[in-house]
Amino acid sequence: MNRLLAIQESAAFRWLRSTVVRFMPWISLAAGLWSAFGFVRRYEQARIVAWMLAGAWLVAFVLASLRWWAAKRRNPSRWLRFGDFALVWTAQNLSQEILFFTIPFWVRSTTWSSRNAIFTSLLFALAATTLFDPLYFGKIAARTRLLLVHKALVAFAGLAFVVPALAGAHTSEALAVAGGLAGATAGLAVGGRRWIRTSATGGVVGVLASIAASGWIPPVPLRVESGVIAKGVHGRIPSDTLSVAATGTELWAWTPVFAPAGLSDTVVHRWYRDDRLVAEIPLALRGGRKDGFRTWSSSRRAADAPGEVRLDVSTNGGQLVGRMTIPVR
Repeated sequence: MNRLLAIQESAAFRWLRSTVVRFMPWISLAAGLWSAFGFVRRYEQARIVAWMLAGAWLVAFVLASLRWWAAKRRNPSRWLRFGDFALVWTAQNLSQEILFFTIPFWVRSTTWSSRNAIFTSLLFALAATTLFDPLYFGKIAARTRLLLVHKALVAFAGLAFVVPALAGAHTSEALAVAGGLAGATAGLAVGGRRWIRTSATGGVVGVLASIAASGWIPPVPLRVESGVIAKGVHGRIPSDTLSVAATGTELWAWTPVFAPAGLSDTVVHRWYRDDRLVAEIPLALRGGRKDGFRTWSSSRRAADAPGEVRLDVSTNGGQLVGRMTIPVR
């Protein structure tokens, strides 16, 4: 009787595994495409991302613990292996949802003529890995450390968006929190009995790395909304916008900056002529206005000779919010 039950259980397990393996790639692809094109994202839904991040972290922790435990067993059971597969698949789909929700906001905050475009391009590559099961399961999920580093990058992308959105934290503070929590997730990669120590170490490394690399990371969700260079600003509205400036003209940069409600920070207008800094003007920023908090500054020195004038709008932490250029003749 016991042998018969064992045979039936084995057959049931093989049927379940074959069914899952056959249909799961198509389910994953369909979920990814729906997430990318069928889900309407709004800034006010940031709390959804927070819940998905919490779920992804829990799955990563359980998966790392399960694999550490399974490594101590000579012959892990079929159901243990199936549990591993189910956790990996859950992590994959949570990563998909987090990335496809947040990437549009990263794109809007990216200055594509600057180095922070590299990080956003990395997020596109990261999202692509979650769509194709042969790549995800064959190359990433099969290696625990690589899988958890993958989850750490996803966590960073989500947290950098969620922290300022929900807490109104300054961009530099949000970056440090996102780096710390993502680093703690990556610390699980070495896991085992030392997971507390390695997570703490990963958190510290994540904070330091995110601060050091701030110039390469877009200041999500900050962005310049329809900035222009003009001859003046009257009543908080630009007048006589310019596409080319005459030598000797006083230039005005009008840069409404979108920021979350409750966020108070400082942005800096840096005026350059032919890549030489000629003026640096700090401006207060308060979030909550749908069309962006209106900031502006002017410079006479920027156009006192022919050349190319560039205006960079940056955070205090060095993240580039927006950039405008204009030729001077």
